[in-house]
Amino acid sequence: MPFIILLERKFLSIKVNSYYFLRERVSSEKLADIEGFSHSLVPKKQLQQLETLYIDLTKSEEELYKSLHRTNRKQIKKAVCKNLYIEVLEKPLMEDVVNTMNKLKVKNALVITKVMNEAKEVLCYRVYITDGSIAFCLYSASHFRMKEKTEEKRLLSEANRYLIWKNILFLKEQKHKIFDMGGLTANQNIRNFKMEFGGEIAHVYSGYKANSRIGQFVLWIRAKK
Repeated sequence: MPFIILLERKFLSIKVNSYYFLRERVSSEKLADIEGFSHSLVPKKQLQQLETLYIDLTKSEEELYKSLHRTNRKQIKKAVCKNLYIEVLEKPLMEDVVNTMNKLKVKNALVITKVMNEAKEVLCYRVYITDGSIAFCLYSASHFRMKEKTEEKRLLSEANRYLIWKNILFLKEQKHKIFDMGGLTANQNIRNFKMEFGGEIAHVYSGYKANSRIGQFVLWIRAKK
C-alpha cells in the first residue's frame, strides 16, 4: 500500500492526496483534486526528477562508518568526547508539530531528533518522515550562523555530524533499509556535505498533479506566486 496522507484544504474546498516514497502507480479511483508526490520512485511527466542520496542501512555499522569521509569520522570522534546527548522523539507531542507534520504524526510517520550539550542547550534538530523502510530528512536546523566564536561554530559542526551518524545507526536498529539524505541541490557546499556520509545517488520524483479543473486552477495560482 502507498504511504498517503489526505489533506482537506479550505480554499475552494479542494481535496489533496499527498504521497511519500511511492513505489507503485496509485489507483485512479476516487482521485483527489490535487495529488502531491514527495520522493516518489514512480516517474510522471508532471513531476520533477531530483537527485537524492540513499544510504543503505542493511550494511553493517562498520561498513557504514568506513563510508564516511575522513573529516566526518574525525569530527564524530571529537563529538563523542564532549558529553553530547542525543534525544529521539519517535512520537512527538502536538506542540512539536504543525499542519502537515501533524498529519504525519497521526500516522506515526514522523521522527524528530536533537543533540544537546551538557547544559541541555539544543545544538541541532533534524526532522524525518518515515514509512518504516525509508527515512527521509525533511528539515534540519542549528544555531551555526548565530554563533560568532570559532570554537562554538566548530562544536556545532561536530554536533551536527554526530547527530546524523547516530540517526543513521538508530534508524538501522529500527530495521529501516534506506536513509535518504534529502535532495542533492546545486549548492556545491551542501552537496559535498551530504556526499561525505557515503551512499549512492538515486533519482526520485516530486511535485503536483491536478485531476480536476479546480486542481488545475489552484496549481496555476501556485505557479504564478
